[in-house]
Amino acid sequence: MFRKRTGILLLLVLGLCASPAWAVFENVNVSPRSRAMGDAGVAVADDAFAPYLNPAGLAAIDGSALGTSYVRPYGLAFTDLIYAGGVIPLGGRLGAIGFGFRSFGVDWKSHDLETGKEESADLLSEKTFTLSHGICLYEDLHSAIGFGYALNLYELAFGRTMGYESGVEDSWDPGSDRVVGVDLALLVTLHERTRLGILAKNANNPQIGQDDEAIRQRLHGGIAYEPYIGVTTTFEFENVLGEEIQYHGGLEMEIVEGFDLRFGTMVRPNKMTAGFGYQVQGVGLNYGFSTGGGALDSSHQFGLTYAWGGEAQ
Repeated sequence: MFRKRTGILLLLVLGLCASPAWAVFENVNVSPRSRAMGDAGVAVADDAFAPYLNPAGLAAIDGSALGTSYVRPYGLAFTDLIYAGGVIPLGGRLGAIGFGFRSFGVDWKSHDLETGKEESADLLSEKTFTLSHGICLYEDLHSAIGFGYALNLYELAFGRTMGYESGVEDSWDPGSDRVVGVDLALLVTLHERTRLGILAKNANNPQIGQDDEAIRQRLHGGIAYEPYIGVTTTFEFENVLGEEIQYHGGLEMEIVEGFDLRFGTMVRPNKMTAGFGYQVQGVGLNYGFSTGGGALDSSHQFGLTYAWGGEAQ
């Protein structure tokens, strides 16, 4: 049976989750490929994760794609993040649309020594529903300019607290809320080998809850360069409003046909990353690893993609 002190503990955890040290809808990477490349993705968004990483990348995708991923951030047993999304080309100047669903949760479990029962509770649920669109503004033989935007429906819910006082249930419901955020993006291709990406995340400054807590605004800018066929290098900066700029860098190399190795690094916090991807007949298996950046443990992210139509996958 949950006791009053358990209810107090849950309230403390909820308070920590909502504090400035851990804002809601933190930027936990949804793409194993991007994670393996130092969390750099704005200039290499060309798959089913583009609706989240850079919707302007949808304009350059000529086939349909689906993708999903799973990660337990820093190996913490009480959290997990799931993503599923896809791309559907509209043809011609209409570009392509993208969609995505991102779910992040925090739960709590306990073993009651008196009864031997396992108790559990969902403390926090963050869900993001994304609808995006990317179009080509300009294109010639070697260069192109893509523009994209995304509408994100953010849904935040806290679990009902649980506690007992003298055998009487004493709990309350912190409630839930929803708000829409708008992303704006560009992806410029120069001479086929160089790509410049820009993403303004939550450009409309969305706020959620009775306290109008701001969902963080972020500006990403990056460059990707392919010096040789099968080799991609990328560098990216991430500026969260009111915080120091983070820098990300990564490398992707095709070792044999269909098999890529990836490495990367980032600062603030300092992390090392690595991973691989294997694609065959449109089906892709991806893995991304990142160190904890301090006292935290490493993160291991797995993903599956499937692409069809368009050019040979």
